[in-house]
Amino acid sequence: MKILILMLCALVAVIGVSSYVYAEHEMGDEYIEMGGYSTFPVVEADKIPYGTRPINKLDRGLTNAATFWTEVPAEVAKVSKERDPFAGMTVGLVHGTVTSVFRAGSAVFDTLTFFVPPYDKPVMKPEYAYVRADEKIKDYLW
Repeated sequence: MKILILMLCALVAVIGVSSYVYAEHEMGDEYIEMGGYSTFPVVEADKIPYGTRPINKLDRGLTNAATFWTEVPAEVAKVSKERDPFAGMTVGLVHGTVTSVFRAGSAVFDTLTFFVPPYDKPVMKPEYAYVRADEKIKDYLW
């Protein structure tokens, strides 16, 4: 347990330092003085390209790891609209289960390899599972 906590602290430290160095590199000489104690670079959120950074890949992996199960209702709604509700509850359930397994696999892949480029190319489309579920269920219900 101690090793896990130490590894987590090290990961947080590496991400914090790298984001600070990145912000300092990108923003140049713009600094804010905080009561005379230290200076911090000015970082405007609109200028940081999150889609091309490792944090985007890590975010995608963790989000899909938490929401991969939404592929099941999305597929049930899709098949129910294309065929009928009974087919949605049978065929859609099987398709959704298989798709959710693939989504979970892509989430594990993105989480474990977040530091390896490319950062803006998801394994599955759309990038997030909940976006697909939202589209398919809205399409079926409305």
